[in-house]
Amino acid sequence: MLKRVTMLASVVALVLCIVMALHSLRGTAMVGCAPGSSCDNVLGTRWSSLMGLFPVAGLAAGIYLAILLCLGFVRDKEIAPLAWKLLVLFGGAILGSAIWFFIIQKWIIGQFCKYCLATHSVGILVTGLLWYQAHRNCPSKWNPVCAAAGLFLAACLAVFQLATTPKVAYDFGSSQGSLPLLSADETPVLGNADATYRINLMFDYQCSHCRKIHFAAKEITEKHPEIAFVLVPCPLSFACNPYVAARSQDPFAGSCDLARLALAVWETDPRKFPEFDEWLFTAEDPAKGWYPRTVEAASSRAAQLLGGEDQLYAATGNAGISSILSKSFELFGRTTMQGKNGIPRLVYGNQWIIPEVDDAEGLMEILLSEFDIQIND
Repeated sequence: MLKRVTMLASVVALVLCIVMALHSLRGTAMVGCAPGSSCDNVLGTRWSSLMGLFPVAGLAAGIYLAILLCLGFVRDKEIAPLAWKLLVLFGGAILGSAIWFFIIQKWIIGQFCKYCLATHSVGILVTGLLWYQAHRNCPSKWNPVCAAAGLFLAACLAVFQLATTPKVAYDFGSSQGSLPLLSADETPVLGNADATYRINLMFDYQCSHCRKIHFAAKEITEKHPEIAFVLVPCPLSFACNPYVAARSQDPFAGSCDLARLALAVWETDPRKFPEFDEWLFTAEDPAKGWYPRTVEAASSRAAQLLGGEDQLYAATGNAGISSILSKSFELFGRTTMQGKNGIPRLVYGNQWIIPEVDDAEGLMEILLSEFDIQIND
């Protein structure tokens, strides 16, 4: 009975790993992972592959295939002792890898992927079942050694990734024709509106990676006044974005309202916008970390900044807001390609990038590499 449960759990984990590996290789969308969502960001992160070439999920799939193969030989009296030792080793590798990738999601990426968490949960179950059955069916003084060896292999994987994973990664695209860029006089700007290089920064106020890029961009403008970022709110909710496919649940529900509120503050009193913009991105919970502001809280804050609910209501009905969002969605559609539909997105001239960086230095490295930008040190 336990063997069948172990095999079933291994098959489930194997299928999940194959699906994630194919996603990594093909760049196709995953069911339930909307562009810009934490799930989409984690699966597309530079940590999801080895040296940017081989999907980590593919390596895990190989381990689960080996487990299923070994389980097929545990009834053979001659092969069973070796098979159980290998199974104990594979269990240690799975457990150690689950711990490592939890650390990556929690403290390096800062986001969690439901596919990854599901796979790791099933993997921990498989490890427990394998170790219990090995202890009961084939007790040996080598079993703890094999378990430790598996954990050691996972530690080697962690060290290898830390040593070889690049500090920055990004998707890149370009258009044959001109793109509908927003100018510095029709939407808010981070930095000097008259800067030499004005880059459109597309973002969603409920996107955690957008938050990281937002503050990295702000730091760049403080160090390099010749660079500015034209802020292009681009809600990823299908309630207003015609380029986002409708689904049963909207992971970005409320993004449309948050964008309109931010633009309403800017249209009414541009001096109040930087405060409101930063407030939208700085909600912190001691246990869970950053979380998006609710529409209710944002409405209350905006009304306070503008002097009352009547002023806010009048501001949100401004026709200019709809015009900005319409142009933002058009830009989103024009710069979206299969497998490259996430945000934040930086657009300059007829080129765009979807960056994955940890700090302003990494973002600046990408800008200098891909955009025709020259700065004076």
